[in-house]
Amino acid sequence: MMREEKGDQNGRSGYDGVGRFYDLFADNSDIPFFLKYAKKIGSSILDLAAGTGRITFALAKDGHEVVALENSQSMLEVAKQKLKDASSDIANKVILVEGDMTNFNLARKFELVIIPNSIGHAMTDKEQLSTLQCIHNHLTDNGVFILDTYPGEMQYEHAEFKENPVPLPDGTTVERHGEIRSNMLNKIMIVDLQYIVRDSEQNIVKKMEVVSSAALLYNEDIDLLISRSGFVVVEELGGFDEQSYSSDSGRRILILKKSKEKW
Repeated sequence: MMREEKGDQNGRSGYDGVGRFYDLFADNSDIPFFLKYAKKIGSSILDLAAGTGRITFALAKDGHEVVALENSQSMLEVAKQKLKDASSDIANKVILVEGDMTNFNLARKFELVIIPNSIGHAMTDKEQLSTLQCIHNHLTDNGVFILDTYPGEMQYEHAEFKENPVPLPDGTTVERHGEIRSNMLNKIMIVDLQYIVRDSEQNIVKKMEVVSSAALLYNEDIDLLISRSGFVVVEELGGFDEQSYSSDSGRRILILKKSKEKW
């Protein structure tokens, strides 16, 4: 019998109740990039909006000490299971923290702070600035902050997608459908995701839907946030291939350090 579940409708998380499916559809092309910078900069590392620990555990496996901060219970449940299943060498390098990236105090500083494509979950100007100021407070004087963004100027006003089914251990499959609607004037993107689980005969046994929203951050918005929060750009990339950023780039990855000027 088909069961239909509605995810959280608060317009933020988009993964409440379906965190166990996140890694199945994740794009891991960013992992080598973060591993390279971590090797260059060193531990310790703060992974904000860490989700299931997709990048956290890759960093820990590479020998880095990582604190992963995440607010979604659904995502944290997956991360906690990964921690439980990990070897002691890896598990001893990971600390999971339940918390909100817009307002946190960990009472320590880090050599490297990363937000892999999640700054848009800070919905308002106030939340975005608070996020960057918290990061500033947690970064060592010579530390590096990597801010991974999709420029708002380059986003679709409307798009739909359907991803290939992925087999699960119990013999069922799960597929993900999505619809993206962007309001360029109000600078907000709504994402509607449907997860459909089918049995071996392709009958639908479960259907889940989650709706989330994210802020569309235009380049001028990002630049103002960086300046107001006390950072300077030391490198600007257009993708994980480390090509220089241009106005045609679909991604904007900023390598930031603390400004020497008082703010």
